[in-house]
Amino acid sequence: MLEEPEQEKEEIQIIPMIDIMLFLLTFFILYTLNVFPMLFQNLKLPTSSTLETIQVKEPLKVYIGKDGDIETENVGRGIQALRSYLKGITQKDQLMVVIVADRDSKAQHLMNVIDVLKEEGISRIAIAGEKK
Repeated sequence: MLEEPEQEKEEIQIIPMIDIMLFLLTFFILYTLNVFPMLFQNLKLPTSSTLETIQVKEPLKVYIGKDGDIETENVGRGIQALRSYLKGITQKDQLMVVIVADRDSKAQHLMNVIDVLKEEGISRIAIAGEKK
């Protein structure tokens, strides 16, 4: 009689799959942490000869692009995202907001952001620039 050869039991190697998943998770976390500050790296800041340097601990940065796009750091895109974020803040008198506007953006976009900040009770506002 013919004997059936013993079949080896197939195994799924789970450890390499876990390694790959952890690598992907780490990659995407690091990517998202670095991508948002880099979105507006190509802004050309306005210049001023009377520019003052201030040291602020963890300010909220609001970026205004050349075409009027508004991006709030760690909050989202658009003026409504900024407004809804500010509504949820309890200690508004301690919040420092730095507006980083492109030199070629319209003054109206800057004024819209300042209006929202003032409406929400934010009084500590700075505008980023470069020294001439």
